Amino acid sequence: YIGTQGILQGTYQTFAAAGETHFGSSDLAGRTILTAGLGGMGGAQPLAGSMAGAATLCIEVDPTRIERRLASRYLDEATTSLDDAVDRVHRAAAEGTALSVGVLANAADAVPELARRGVQFVLVTDQTAAHDPLNGYVPSGLSVDEAAVLRRADPDEYLRRASESIANHVRGMLEYVRAGSYVFDYGNNLRGEAQQTGVQDAFTYP
Repeated sequence: YIGTQGILQGTYQTFAAAGETHFGSSDLAGRTILTAGLGGMGGAQPLAGSMAGAATLCIEVDPTRIERRLASRYLDEATTSLDDAVDRVHRAAAEGTALSVGVLANAADAVPELARRGVQFVLVTDQTAAHDPLNGYVPSGLSVDEAAVLRRADPDEYLRRASESIANHVRGMLEYVRAGSYVFDYGNNLRGEAQQTGVQDAFTYP
């Protein structure tokens, strides 16, 4: 485990490589990124996106993680409104300005909702802790505190609800594949968990 600082360079290089691959330039100015997870590893994403020049929307369910990233200046701005976050990110992209905006929401709800609305993002990825669904992924409909209670009281039910949420999260990402976004997995087993829950086309994106 290398933590946020340790993964910052690799995350920047991943975003830059996506730019080179799809647009012929590592400069993502004027382009948007949709992602989730501002934990120990995922917290590198907003700063890495800004270093690459992008306007990045980061979904995070834990308000303390958003506050931590704001305090460390890895994250530029935050809001509790999905509409506000989208407006800020797309305005920055239109101006060619690098910006990261954190929104307090559950990715299992927000990603499918953004896809349903047809809100466009150039790059779509995720770095929630889906590799550890019991401890790292908060099921839809629960606050962080409520999730902690359920995790202790009924871990089997917690895992069932987490798996359903991960499946919905991936279904939202698959909608972005169909919409023409460049969607990629960042090694957190989100696709694997979704496939086990019945999303047979979870590995459609690389």
